[in-house]
Amino acid sequence: MTGEELSQAVKGGEFYSDEDFSGMDCTGVDLSGGIFNKICFDDCDFSGANLKEAIFSDCSIKNGIMVQADLNETLFNNTNLEKANFKGIKPEYVKFIKSEMVGADFTEAVLTGMCIFVEANLTNALFVGTNLDTVVFTSSKMEAADFSRSTHYKTTFYQCEFANTVFKGAIIKLSLFNGATLNGTDFSDMDLTQVQFRECSLNNCNFCRTQLKQGGFTQATCEGTLFDNAMLELANFYEAELTGSSFVNANMKLASLQNATLTKTDFSSANLYQAQMEGVRAEDSIFKECDLTYADLSHAKIKNSNFFNANLFMANLHRVDDERTIWSGSNKSLARGTDDKRLKSELWGV
Repeated sequence: MTGEELSQAVKGGEFYSDEDFSGMDCTGVDLSGGIFNKICFDDCDFSGANLKEAIFSDCSIKNGIMVQADLNETLFNNTNLEKANFKGIKPEYVKFIKSEMVGADFTEAVLTGMCIFVEANLTNALFVGTNLDTVVFTSSKMEAADFSRSTHYKTTFYQCEFANTVFKGAIIKLSLFNGATLNGTDFSDMDLTQVQFRECSLNNCNFCRTQLKQGGFTQATCEGTLFDNAMLELANFYEAELTGSSFVNANMKLASLQNATLTKTDFSSANLYQAQMEGVRAEDSIFKECDLTYADLSHAKIKNSNFFNANLFMANLHRVDDERTIWSGSNKSLARGTDDKRLKSELWGV
């Protein structure tokens, strides 16, 4: 059977199951609305084909070529798309469900309109220069995937697994990483404005010089992570685990760090103007030459920490635990100490 004959059969209402069409030339053919179940399309060329609203279930399309194919509202369910070529495609609402997509190539593709990847294996997949607008990745494997120079807007990565993933030169805005594992990822020098890393594992990552204004790290784990010279104005680190991390010379003006763990963390020369740090655990940490003007450190545990030459003008030090803390060179005398009225209200009924 040829690609043209298959097209005519599909248009006549035929649907296919348990067939081997491997190597078929389907360039430019119209298979829109077709239903294919357990079909082998390995090494087939679908360049320029109309696959709109087609359904591929339990199929194999290894090494398939989809260049310039119309994949609008196409569904790939439990389909093997290993090393499939999707270069430059511009689909809307395409869905890849529980599909094997190892080494799939989406270079320079434009994915818009809620394109969805659910439980997809995207190990070694290429998204180089890809535009991802409102794309959703759920419970997918992204090990060694390459997102170099990609652009993301409102992209969602929900409980995805990343390892050795490349984001070099990518622009990611208003996007969400929720429950993702991103340990060791290099995000340095990137624009991650308003990106949220909610409940993510970000141990030993690199965010040096990264734009993270209004970024979110709520309940994230960032042990040993580098944020040196990062723009973190209005960033949210509520209940984040930041042990052993570094924020040297970072701009954290108006950042929220309530109840975060900052043990052995380095904030040397960081701007923490009016930062909300109530209840932080910051034992054995460094705040040398840090600007903590108007910062709220109420109930902070800062034992054995170093505030040498720190600016503490009007900082709130209500009930801080500062045993063996170094204050030399700082203007601690201009900070606010324990508020007796507030203390009385906190102890009322205890």
